[in-house]
Amino acid sequence: MFNRCTVTWLKSNRHIKDISLATLNCCIKKQEYDVIIIGGGHAGCEAALSCCSQGVSTLLFTLNLDKIAWQPCNPSIGGPAKSILVHEIDALGGWMGKITDRSYIHKKILNTSKGPAVWSLRAQTDKREYSEEMKKVLNETSNLTISEEMVSDIILTKEEKIKGVKTFFGGLFECKSIVITTGTFMKGTIWVGSKKFAAGRIGEMASFALSDSLKKLKFDINRLKTGTPPRIDSRYINFKVMEKQNSDIMENWFSFDKSEWNSRHTLSCYISHTTLETLSVIRSNLHLSPKYGGFMRSTGPRYCPSIEDKVVRFDQKKEHQVFLEPEGKNTNEIYIQGMSTGLPENLQKNIIKTIPGLEYSKIIRPAYSVDYDYIPATQLDKTLMSDISGLFFAGQICGTTGYEEAAAQGWVAGLNAALYSLQNSLLSLRRESSFIGLLVDDLCTKKLKEPYRVLTSKSEHRLLLRGDNADFRLTPLGKKYGTVSERKWKSFEHKYENIQKEIIRVDNALIEKNLQQRLTFVEKQTTTSCAKNCCVLNLLDQPFSSYKTLENFRLHNFNLNASEKKQLEIEIKYSVYIERQETQINALEEALDTKIQKNLNFMKIFQISKEAREKLAKKRPSTLREACQLGGVSLPDIQTLLVYVKV
Repeated sequence: MFNRCTVTWLKSNRHIKDISLATLNCCIKKQEYDVIIIGGGHAGCEAALSCCSQGVSTLLFTLNLDKIAWQPCNPSIGGPAKSILVHEIDALGGWMGKITDRSYIHKKILNTSKGPAVWSLRAQTDKREYSEEMKKVLNETSNLTISEEMVSDIILTKEEKIKGVKTFFGGLFECKSIVITTGTFMKGTIWVGSKKFAAGRIGEMASFALSDSLKKLKFDINRLKTGTPPRIDSRYINFKVMEKQNSDIMENWFSFDKSEWNSRHTLSCYISHTTLETLSVIRSNLHLSPKYGGFMRSTGPRYCPSIEDKVVRFDQKKEHQVFLEPEGKNTNEIYIQGMSTGLPENLQKNIIKTIPGLEYSKIIRPAYSVDYDYIPATQLDKTLMSDISGLFFAGQICGTTGYEEAAAQGWVAGLNAALYSLQNSLLSLRRESSFIGLLVDDLCTKKLKEPYRVLTSKSEHRLLLRGDNADFRLTPLGKKYGTVSERKWKSFEHKYENIQKEIIRVDNALIEKNLQQRLTFVEKQTTTSCAKNCCVLNLLDQPFSSYKTLENFRLHNFNLNASEKKQLEIEIKYSVYIERQETQINALEEALDTKIQKNLNFMKIFQISKEAREKLAKKRPSTLREACQLGGVSLPDIQTLLVYVKV
């Protein structure tokens, strides 16, 4: 409510003539929202957008309006497994893929020498343009308010349900649900050598009260760390002695939305390497790093290690690759991927100058390590809601690393926070359906010892869960929940119809015998030549052939674009394996409807983990499907439980 002084000021203000009680009440109601999101990083942005798609009023708090969707580490999106997350976010109606396609300055497909399950698109983005584009989308979104404030406290009702939040300067905001996406900011501490100061990332203050509020709510809280390398001035680099990497000639896109496919001018990246001198300097000064000097005890990411960790863990290697990547088209800043460190700044300068091409380099921004509070996600269920009804978490606060992992969680948590506020059933994605489901399932069931990163090897169904078919798998779900626009849905229907027609065509179109002989001769694959009356589908199924083969002999369909051709070809070549995985998933889907006896004593099933037994005993799920949603209950636990419920 407004106090007496505020009302007097409003009425006396010469710019405000007649203020009615209704107007005042309208102003008061601006402090009430359906959903509040805390944090404006990649998780917070996707959470806000998926939330607003449900038509609920949403308030997004951020510590810095100028750093919305900022990329404090490498300004890149995608890479192994991560690109699949981005495709899935886009298929569901999210925005990371679109913003990347609008702001990329370098694109490349990785792992092309391997199978399609591990192909991955990676893009270097202009970090400022990416942030500005996302902020523009947020500002144009209905039902969304953005505010630069620090949230210090979570307020509950007497029934221990969400009531609202309190900001550091005393503001009170009521809501029905909350999504916390604070990244590295909860009691974040920056380290350079033995020196430290409170910050979420360099130049930005930490959030220092919210962590204490969560502790009062009985959440377990631990510490993790991450780091970033120095940024150097491109004008002092000798690129001539380095290996140049250009963008792929053939363009590939993260978004399935063709209206986002606009070609841009690209910049080159470069590869150099450390030397024996580099390793010698690092080994001689390990005691000055935060980790090996014993100043900081938090655990860092295994798959994105600091240069100190590389030197210690791979002590037989004589050199490590270093990638030089631009941070934007209008800046001289170069990101040195592979040189993340927490060593003192003077040593950073000495180390960099030992790398070929960087002998005269100048540091623009020194490297640093940051450790921060996070909550182990086993305290959440697979909707990303905690035991406190209406309180959701997403992003690095859940123990992950990476913009893509954060955005994927944000989309799920934001949608579910909106559904909760509307008193609708919540959504959980299973690991068999998507890499987003895999990510959430791993977070909620496995105790992490280090920041989690999604990998293709972690999926049991990775041949089925590819980036190219993410829209076939998930866009119908996005349509169901209203997160996919009508225009995008019609575009999807058109693509689906085109591919289905092409499958029928290649299955029925026969190849003449003389053409078969020419194909065999051209490809020099006599052992795999087609049999008599071979159809085009059989030809595509052969290892030596591709859609390019069909084009060369005028057997192709002009209606398919490059991405659709690639998808169709993969589906045909790997159809036997894909069908096998689909059969396994369908069998599991049927098993999940199995009912659990009301009197089953979960605590006596010792083959299940202790944490799972406790969660099952507390929640008492009626079916295996309900048991799957519980945090701390893994797939092996479900498989064991299936044996007991069938007895």
